[in-house]
Amino acid sequence: MKHIIYGISLLAVAIMVIAGVMVASGGEVRGNEADKALNTAVEQSLEQLMKYGSYQIGNEQELVADFQQALLLHISSDSDIEVKILAADAKRGVLDVEVTETYKTINNKVKQASCRKTVILEEYTDEKGYCVVKFLLDGAVYETYSLYKGSRIVMPQEPRKSGSVFQGWKKKGESGWLSEGVIAEEDVVFEAVFE
Repeated sequence: MKHIIYGISLLAVAIMVIAGVMVASGGEVRGNEADKALNTAVEQSLEQLMKYGSYQIGNEQELVADFQQALLLHISSDSDIEVKILAADAKRGVLDVEVTETYKTINNKVKQASCRKTVILEEYTDEKGYCVVKFLLDGAVYETYSLYKGSRIVMPQEPRKSGSVFQGWKKKGESGWLSEGVIAEEDVVFEAVFE
């Protein structure tokens, strides 16, 4: 009888651990899916504009429509997707887009994953690689950016924490502070520092 109780207790703990891991990894998977789909869709739309010159228009409607079609082709989840076109200029080759993916976790909580991408055709033609810049707040992802290597890192909006004053962003594992104008050359993680 004693072993049965231990076995049931161990099984219950194992189920809770598995559920916790699934909830935690689900948000990361959704965020990665949105980020990857956004990168691919923007690249395909601007590649279509640059290589094939198929946009013979006076406005940006076809560029936006092509981007949205490419984005929908690359998202396979059952999430609600909100797309904000912040800037689109087919003549200058500019596309600035923010995508917010709203989904439910296995415990039925509503969560969001958001990413933003700005591409200027002149930068795109150089075929630069990407860097991922993550900003952490208490160990959790606060913001994530995908930038071309050699681009300036844009600081996110200052986080707020009850009873604490935000001091700045420090590179994870190092003592250097992030300042305006820092160039992204590789994937990097910054942590919020509070006093």
